[in-house]
Amino acid sequence: MTAISPITSISQGHLNIWEICRRRYQYSFLEELSLPEADLQRKKNLLLGSNFHLLMQQKELGLDVSSLASSDPKLRSWLDAFEHQPPEMIKGDRLCEHRRTLEMPIEMSLHHSENSDHGQAYFVLTAIYDFLILGDRKAQILDWKTHQIAIAAEKLKTNWQTRLYLYLLAKTTNYAPEQLSMTYWFANTAESIIIPYSQAEYVCTEIQLKQILTEINQAINYPKLPINSPDCNYCEFSDRCDRGDILTTDISSNISEIPEVIL
Repeated sequence: MTAISPITSISQGHLNIWEICRRRYQYSFLEELSLPEADLQRKKNLLLGSNFHLLMQQKELGLDVSSLASSDPKLRSWLDAFEHQPPEMIKGDRLCEHRRTLEMPIEMSLHHSENSDHGQAYFVLTAIYDFLILGDRKAQILDWKTHQIAIAAEKLKTNWQTRLYLYLLAKTTNYAPEQLSMTYWFANTAESIIIPYSQAEYVCTEIQLKQILTEINQAINYPKLPINSPDCNYCEFSDRCDRGDILTTDISSNISEIPEVIL
């Protein structure tokens, strides 16, 4: 089995960026260009977010987190917020930083016919769950968000993090889609937003996944967005596309700009 795509492992970050801008996808994943060194505040925010994920993992394992929590006032405040106003959680087996993968074959187009892989390309869908609870009749995904104010449920629901995480869990377990949910917990406000799931959404996501992976497999050109596109305002590669200064506006409300995007 041979993958013909330059990228075989596909995360929610790949899917979100592909839908936003294909040139950004090229820069981020095909050319693997790094973020600007000058953006120190963003790097600090990402490091704090990673440390909070580590703190929550250690807490669940019963380890002493006092030293890590005291290393930054933000970490301390987020931990206090969780202890005083945690999200609602079901009972069941609890898993931290849990990885799930799923191989998805995609039919190849004719211009890939020289490959000997029986007309198929292979992608591996990948997700890392901050916290996963597997109960008797329900399963719950929890995701910690540290650098955003609470995001509207409808925006969360359409983001590929929600769609991929719920789809993968349904596909790799015996739970029916209606038995699954995803809870986002926002550390800055201690607010929880719960996203339910359904069979219709599961079917729709599978169709859209196959369509996007087919597009990725067949892509030859990666066009820029039109000039003055609002998505260019918070893109780290805006200068490479002659779209103005790097990160000219605040990106903190963009759900895809979180530490676990790049897998």
